[in-house]
Amino acid sequence: MTSVSIEQEELQAAKHARLRAHPISEEAELLVSSLANMVDEHALATGARTNKRQNTTEKLRYAVGAFLADLLRPYGQEEPEPNPWVYRSMHAKSFTGAKVSFRTFSQLVDGFRRLALLEHIDGHEVTDRDKGRYAARFRATPALLAFSKERSVNPARVHDHFEFEYDLPKVVLELRAAKEVSYWSTSRPPGKPIPFERDGITSALEDNVRELNEFFAQHELRGGEHHGYVRLFHNGDDPRFFWNMGGRLYSQHFSDSYQVINAGKRLRMTIDRDPVAEIDIRASYLTIFLSLRGIQLPEGDPYELPGLGPEHRSAVKAWMVATFGNAKRIVRWPPRMLGKSPELKQHRVSTITKAALAKYPALETWGQPLSHNTNGWAGLMWFESNVMISTMLKLKREHQIPSLSVHDSLIVPAQGADTASLVLRETFRSQLGVTPLLKINHPPLP
Repeated sequence: MTSVSIEQEELQAAKHARLRAHPISEEAELLVSSLANMVDEHALATGARTNKRQNTTEKLRYAVGAFLADLLRPYGQEEPEPNPWVYRSMHAKSFTGAKVSFRTFSQLVDGFRRLALLEHIDGHEVTDRDKGRYAARFRATPALLAFSKERSVNPARVHDHFEFEYDLPKVVLELRAAKEVSYWSTSRPPGKPIPFERDGITSALEDNVRELNEFFAQHELRGGEHHGYVRLFHNGDDPRFFWNMGGRLYSQHFSDSYQVINAGKRLRMTIDRDPVAEIDIRASYLTIFLSLRGIQLPEGDPYELPGLGPEHRSAVKAWMVATFGNAKRIVRWPPRMLGKSPELKQHRVSTITKAALAKYPALETWGQPLSHNTNGWAGLMWFESNVMISTMLKLKREHQIPSLSVHDSLIVPAQGADTASLVLRETFRSQLGVTPLLKINHPPLP
């Protein structure tokens, strides 16, 4: 991989500079004041301002603090090789209603650039395949990093010096129409949003999400982004819909949230500066499906099938994902799945299907109604989401343990992992009548 391609990937993976942060340490306060004065002096020297103010305005000082926090934040994510780029649209309309105005931010960017404190790449297409233009990219120069360190603000300790601000979502319940493609094949919640009438059921659903949001807002997450949940239901245009399809919690803002980073990075997160553990429900959809047929998933590897060796395991798991994301058992690998995992071509779907049915004969009934007047992937998701949300609420109400959902797994402070595992197991058993196979993943030892 060339350095150019690495640069392009870094630009594409840039995090949003929200311009919502302020200094909380004395060192950061002094650093922000110094930088704000430097920017103001620069504006005076270049003619951008014609009169010297007695004091740098609070607006500029806030903008400097917020932008500096965004520029330093990548270095505080405990990544061995952090991606230093952040993005922010430079269109004036994107600043409407924001705490930092377009004029102030433009002055700040110009000042930082001319002071050799900022690298700036205009909005552009990162690759020839891009359909749209990307927002402007920014990163701190070595000079800005050194300037910060000289004033006792270590970028790696950015969270000790700045507080990042965010608002919890006001709308916490969303309903979408049926999807036009199989569930597994898209990474964003598809289906058009549709309106719904609020009643006692929706109020109860909303209250639970708000309770979780307000509780976690009292805790500090590092190494990942989370600004509250929205609970998303699917197939709202299905005549059988009665808040019984979908229902997962999606962390806001989803594209930048902890839910989209890989498992290794999630295990490097901290909650209230304590390490975390992630509790996985092994083969969650398979476990739920079998439970609805009155069957307990047996102990052992759920993806180990008769007649197929360990080299087939990843293909067996892919078969389960594709089948439970489809209306019926798959008969061929979906094209988009092959695009992501071309090695699946080495495994015949019919061979896996035969072995899967031999171990789990109940899969013959996949595609038939489940229970509670629901069916398909949206039904499995509903059962799963009920278990996860009930567990999170119980951890909050009875144990004061904060938790984060990754759909079929739960992230908690490592010291509370055993309690959380017990609560999750009991909740699953009480709602679905079977005992799930759980695995607690801890961060690797240093």
